[in-house]
Amino acid sequence: MRKTKIKTGRADRQMTEHFNNLIRNRISVVLQMMYMKPDDLVDLESGEAYICSVCDIQHKRCEVEPDYRCELARKMETEFKELELALQRLKSGTYGYCERCSAFIGKKELEKALTRTYCDACGKKN
Repeated sequence: MRKTKIKTGRADRQMTEHFNNLIRNRISVVLQMMYMKPDDLVDLESGEAYICSVCDIQHKRCEVEPDYRCELARKMETEFKELELALQRLKSGTYGYCERCSAFIGKKELEKALTRTYCDACGKKN
């Protein structure tokens, strides 16, 4: 697999800074959501208070099964890890390039999905 680095021109530095800010802002939101107080938990899709489906208590860590994590917490943890990897790719100069074919994914596509790692053509092959 060939890795391509982002060029260091002025426009490229501005784009790198732009995505650095977007990713860091999203990380901040995800962390706030991951560590909300139990009283603040809300099912984001329904707008209802979040109740654990196992222990019926309004918090993210189930009291009946402490190793169990509610769906929202697991989603946020996964997104956080993916955002950290995106920051690493940004620092290494490979952010925004397809992991399979090294084509540039595109600014608008990356803004829609900050953790995207495949271009449209390669993403359809997965």
